[in-house]
Amino acid sequence: GGGGGGGGGAEALAATAAAAGLPTKRLHDEEVQEAALRQADPVADLALRAVRWAEDGAREKPRPLPLPVTHRSTAFRLAVGEAAAHGLPSSLDPDAPAREGRRLDVEDEEEEAALLRTVWLMVRCGRVAEAQQLCRQCGQPWRAATLGGGEPWRYDSAAGGWVGNPDRPLWRSACGAIARRALQRPEVPASAHEAAAYASLASDASLLHAVLPVCGGWEDEVWARLKPSVGKHIAEQQRRLSDGLPLRHEHGLPLQRVLELLDAAAEGGAAAEAAAAPRA
Repeated sequence: GGGGGGGGGAEALAATAAAAGLPTKRLHDEEVQEAALRQADPVADLALRAVRWAEDGAREKPRPLPLPVTHRSTAFRLAVGEAAAHGLPSSLDPDAPAREGRRLDVEDEEEEAALLRTVWLMVRCGRVAEAQQLCRQCGQPWRAATLGGGEPWRYDSAAGGWVGNPDRPLWRSACGAIARRALQRPEVPASAHEAAAYASLASDASLLHAVLPVCGGWEDEVWARLKPSVGKHIAEQQRRLSDGLPLRHEHGLPLQRVLELLDAAAEGGAAAEAAAAPRA
């Protein structure tokens, strides 16, 4: 069951819903689960520590500058009826540019690109909550919301209730969709860093190609390769626990796989640095 004093109330609520014929899903304290997984699987614990180390040791640190990124130039064109003539989207809906195949005003695109580069650097450093705060300060609370689904579902004794996201797999899937949409619009200045940030949050190894182009060194590659593999492994193990299935050795994260990821990242980063080095 879940941790803390809210477990009984949650179970009673689930029983009531089930009796009414509504679909229910058993929820567990994911922080408690992760602690148990790390204790039972030393290799997974090592890999998680490597991810945290790579985040703490990121070569480039973000320097957030909370300036308005509210698409003011596009808004002005819309207000005076000039948007269509300039090939701008028909509204300030954040999805409008991609949906309509149009682009923001050039000045707005530059501001958006600067914000998303900083968001990427914050995600890379493991500072997602700060990235959310920056987006709010810049006038993009909707983007802050898209970044915020990664908090584990857990009982907060100080708050006296449950906090976090009870369906993180759905949120990760949405992050993957945002990353893929950004990749389809490479002409947009912000697209590379938007794709990298959301692909990183998706914990999807198939999106590695969205992250590697903005990596600046072997430390970035270690993080980019390890994070989705570890995240996927922990999520799968938590699903087994939530379904009442025992953990099995064959479902562990193989040490050889961790070492392969580290080696691939180090080799890729070293090759990139060698290519970028000035020639004598």
